[in-house]
Amino acid sequence: MDSESVKTRFLTAIGHDMRQPLHALLLYLSALERRVHDAEARDVLSKADRAAQSLAHMIEGLIQLARLDAGKIEPEFERVSLQGVFDDLLANSPHASADATPLHVHSDPVLLQTIVQQLIANAGTHGGGKAHVSATEKDGVVEIEVRDNGPGIAPEDQERIFAEFVRAEGGASGGLGLGLTIARGLADLMSHDIEVQSAPGQGAAFVVRAERA
Repeated sequence: MDSESVKTRFLTAIGHDMRQPLHALLLYLSALERRVHDAEARDVLSKADRAAQSLAHMIEGLIQLARLDAGKIEPEFERVSLQGVFDDLLANSPHASADATPLHVHSDPVLLQTIVQQLIANAGTHGGGKAHVSATEKDGVVEIEVRDNGPGIAPEDQERIFAEFVRAEGGASGGLGLGLTIARGLADLMSHDIEVQSAPGQGAAFVVRAERA
């Protein structure tokens, strides 16, 4: 068995074996929070919940990476409203904002939303905490941009950060460094270009290019 197959099986096993007890833990924390009224105890519970949510995000990343490596993700292309994608993402991303857009793209709506979601999460964890999403069109190509207010990314790191388990120097700690790997993998799967435009001290803009519908 080759090393890639071993890695895929390992990631899948870890993800699935940890998902169920972690889901139970989140339910227990939620139930406990409704029964605790002491301010100090509620603060501890809130921190525990955030830690569990972070762990859940890491596990989902491992599962998604394993599915990508195993070739188990098949895009289903259709005409996708970017405004619909942005609205769904903002509902679950309090640190993000977005410009209104009438544009539509030829893409898989679920996979495209996952890509942008990973870029927003990256901005929250490593890009200064804020993310702004916008879309522009030129010559039949739509550019979806996720811009952050972080420390920026040095030129020598701008390709390296898309590799597995890599975080750029100077970013916040936390996470497994899989978000950008997943975003790049899903973009490649749909023949969408993705790149980062950044300089140290000037934040970063991640751009996804897709065919206009």
